[in-house]
Amino acid sequence: MRIEEAGHWERPFPVRYLIVAEGDGDDAPVLLGRCAAVEGLFTDPAPPPREVLVLRGCPPGATAGWLGTAWIVGRTASGYEAWWDLVDAEILSVAPSTDDPALVDVAVGGGVRSDDWHRDVDGPFLRFELTLGHGSPVAVGTSVPGLAADRDDPPDLPVRLIGCEPAEPMRAALRKRRGKHPGYTGLWTLDDTGRVMDRRAIGFDVEWTRPSVLGGALVDVLLLTDAELLPGAAARPVWRQRRSGRPGRPGDWRGLTEPAKKAWLSLAPQNTRSSEPDRSGGEYHLAGAAVEDLTGLHCALGEALLGPGGYYGWGLDALADCLGGGFGVVPPFTLVWHDFAATERELAGYPEEVARMLEERGVLVRRA
Repeated sequence: MRIEEAGHWERPFPVRYLIVAEGDGDDAPVLLGRCAAVEGLFTDPAPPPREVLVLRGCPPGATAGWLGTAWIVGRTASGYEAWWDLVDAEILSVAPSTDDPALVDVAVGGGVRSDDWHRDVDGPFLRFELTLGHGSPVAVGTSVPGLAADRDDPPDLPVRLIGCEPAEPMRAALRKRRGKHPGYTGLWTLDDTGRVMDRRAIGFDVEWTRPSVLGGALVDVLLLTDAELLPGAAARPVWRQRRSGRPGRPGDWRGLTEPAKKAWLSLAPQNTRSSEPDRSGGEYHLAGAAVEDLTGLHCALGEALLGPGGYYGWGLDALADCLGGGFGVVPPFTLVWHDFAATERELAGYPEEVARMLEERGVLVRRA
């Protein structure tokens, strides 16, 4: 059966998900199976254990207080970067440095997610920046003892495919009772119209297979999946809203939490995939009022250029990719950025970075 035909079957409940093996390069994706429901898709991973890290030898300026999501970035003389995620971060204290009383040591508490790339470092780290991801760093130190320690990966989470009809490649894998399908295995989620609204890797690490609770010749399959690959609890209301099809109203993302906006953006590329060639020229309007966070700014930019639910990047690197073509709109064009000054005050320098990148790539940005 072709994937294009897999979204419908003769049962009293719809197909909601496809299990697909995606090949490398030009290899066509292969349908492994289809199912009616998935249990555990919106589970959040357990937060990492809390630690206290101290950035030593920082210039004065940092103050104690809650940060939320933050990062520590290590930099070498060559410009190599390694990032460590800090979950629910807080500056606990700022005290005179043990190395130089003219400097300060900044103690930060939070859950730490490792960046394994630090093992490939091309030289010693010369500085460490505590950052919120935009604007100037909160603190800059010369060392962070214990930062590069090995940490356990979060455990895989159970994801249960309910009412699954396996195709032959999947049946062959399931006959092994436990094992992984070779290559990349993804879960494609269908909306109410049968259109694919999300594609994500879940792997195919099978714990068990049983006759389905939905009866018939269907089976239920329990997989163990990397927690970081799941959409998480914040995505549930967004997915529920988007099940009905493409967004029809501008600004439906406004008022969502930032994790929910990230879920909104993760679904947006499916709205903008098109066989039509990129267009250039014309004037577009970005509504900067009430943009509350970085993710909201990228929601607003995608909406300005491609309509409700449009995607045009979720960060500076992704924005650069979109400007290079393949996402519907390419420079030159004009972007009228309404309430730019208010957006700049809210996001402390990030809008100016976005505007500068747009201008460098041939976009005329009019700050209204």
